Amino acid sequence: MSDVDQHVAVASEETAFLLGTCYYRAGRVREAHYLLLNCTPTLPQTRFLLAKCSIDLKCYKDAENALGTNLEVISSEFGEQAPYALQLLAKIYTITERRSKAADAYRKALAINPFLWKSFAQLCNMGEKVDPQHVFQMNNSEFSFGLSSLVNLVNNSENISFGHSNVANNTSANAIVTPNNVTPRTPMTMSTSITPETHAPVKRMHSVFSGINPMAFSPTFGMLPIEESPVLYSSTLTDSNEQKAIPKIVNSLRAQMGQLKDAVFSPAPRCTLGPAPRRSSRLFSNNSNYSVKENNKSPSRKFVPPKSPSRKSKQRTTKNSINKNNSIDMADKSKSLEGVTPNVQNTPKNANGIALLNLLKELGEAYRALAFLDCKLAIKLFQEIPAKQLSTPWVQTMIARAYYELAQYDVAASIFAEIRRQHPNRTEGMDIYSTCLWHLQREAPLSALAQDLVELDRTDPIVWLAAGNCFSLHKERETALKFFKRAVQLDGDASYAHALLGHEYAVAEETDKALASFRTAVGIDPRNYVAWFGIATVYARQERWKASEVHIRRALVIHPQSGILRCQLGLAQAASGRMDRALATLERAVAADPANPLCRFHRASVLLRAGRPQDALKDLLHLKDIAPRESLVYYLLGKVHNKLGNSHLAVMHFSWATDLDPKGTGGHIKEGFDPSKQDDPPERST
Repeated sequence: MSDVDQHVAVASEETAFLLGTCYYRAGRVREAHYLLLNCTPTLPQTRFLLAKCSIDLKCYKDAENALGTNLEVISSEFGEQAPYALQLLAKIYTITERRSKAADAYRKALAINPFLWKSFAQLCNMGEKVDPQHVFQMNNSEFSFGLSSLVNLVNNSENISFGHSNVANNTSANAIVTPNNVTPRTPMTMSTSITPETHAPVKRMHSVFSGINPMAFSPTFGMLPIEESPVLYSSTLTDSNEQKAIPKIVNSLRAQMGQLKDAVFSPAPRCTLGPAPRRSSRLFSNNSNYSVKENNKSPSRKFVPPKSPSRKSKQRTTKNSINKNNSIDMADKSKSLEGVTPNVQNTPKNANGIALLNLLKELGEAYRALAFLDCKLAIKLFQEIPAKQLSTPWVQTMIARAYYELAQYDVAASIFAEIRRQHPNRTEGMDIYSTCLWHLQREAPLSALAQDLVELDRTDPIVWLAAGNCFSLHKERETALKFFKRAVQLDGDASYAHALLGHEYAVAEETDKALASFRTAVGIDPRNYVAWFGIATVYARQERWKASEVHIRRALVIHPQSGILRCQLGLAQAASGRMDRALATLERAVAADPANPLCRFHRASVLLRAGRPQDALKDLLHLKDIAPRESLVYYLLGKVHNKLGNSHLAVMHFSWATDLDPKGTGGHIKEGFDPSKQDDPPERST
């Protein structure tokens, strides 16, 4: 019978959930979405799957309706899936530009489960101020890595109360009493309340498979908590059989508690899903407290209760013996539970969890600094974490990204190269690596990187970003645009891909398409300062200096330590005739990034325009030492010497500029002198 036939035969929400899960895992998302949407889901797992299908299909309204909007209700209804449901809801809010609600959902998910690094990273990327010291900590003692429910079951089992009613004389005592199983052959039943009113109720796990009862200590994957008290057994005792029944009950409870302790606290799991024990091992087992076979009626294997006293002594000591036996039993039980019930905070698993949270605090501090582009602090914090974590590719990628944001492309490229050598199948961060190689004008390594990545995985957008950077460096604009478009097609939510596509459109003089790409990037990620910078450069090309300055300031709010952004702001101010303010801005840019030659070059050009050629000469001589093959530097030196009256030196530097750039790019050199006309090297310098 096919899966569809099974669903038609038993048309219920649980079968719809199972069939929808099969569809989703097989990649048939539309069929799963249609099936779950039409079954009017009420179970949390069905609603969660429907939300995932809806998000994949970009049906955000259906996803939001499936999850709900009340964070407290979601937290209570979805149980263990609540943090992940809140993450889905936050993703919906982010896509629909309700960022404040998205931040609340991420915070709520972290409050429930502090190990959700993704929620913390998303909050940092959104620019939310989160403190890792408060996020990554045990907020309550109930969080005990899946052990708390069993420990509570052991603790609450002390509060068993006995009821009294009639029972037949043919009572059989050889049946095993377990929390979830009552044999039908046992007429004697005992009603216990394992969770009295003064304690929190124990949750029983209800499987989505309606015909299968979960095992007592089996994993709870796929289970849903149901607020009900498990009924172990009920008892009805007559006055005549009371004393005979009590020892049996006491001994069965002791056996049951011993099994429970072993299942919870033994090193090896007592409840396995492996094959049943061999018949020989069952026959020759030394354990004679209970029968192995359920229907065994052999008198040698039957539990023999202790002898009861004579009828005379029984009548004299009935009440005292009952009270004494109950008090001794409860005292023994409490002592044994004190020894086997550890403090939740001191369990080995919790100790490991606390150690992991401490590591997440260190990583969180460093990642928060990087997300807010405090790159020097981020590098310092990342380098202070333990050596084992420091050597991981993710941490090394974060350090390389920090150097990239500082425009130290050489250092960043060397770290990325080492990551690439040790982890050749890793693609994360390779888009930033390709951009570093683009800035360093290293054609051969960039070509090799792009070719290796394309052979590795053609469905990864990062691969096509690297290929686009490669062809952009070779000035093959059409091919570069094709590859950037492919990256956007594979991942429409990749803000950096849209920004690179916009820069390539700007270089190709397609300003309308460039602005559209930059605005899409900003819509996806408002903190993408590269896209804000791209919009500013497009407006600068159109000589719309006010608009250019506004967008540059937006980028500077995000990345205030960027010397390149401040340099571009100074050029916009100089082009609008505010020379004094432009020079002050460029001074701050050089102070923020003294090793960046671009800032010094633009300061020299503005100083020359402001009538200060001698000051400009100092910067240009410094640039001549650190960039001896840059034709723009020699051309501007020729202009400075011409202004100072050194005609022979001016002609000499003009000749050197022509030798370094023999393909007739004199117009490009003139544009480099004029701050109002900047070509692609200054624009793509970020």
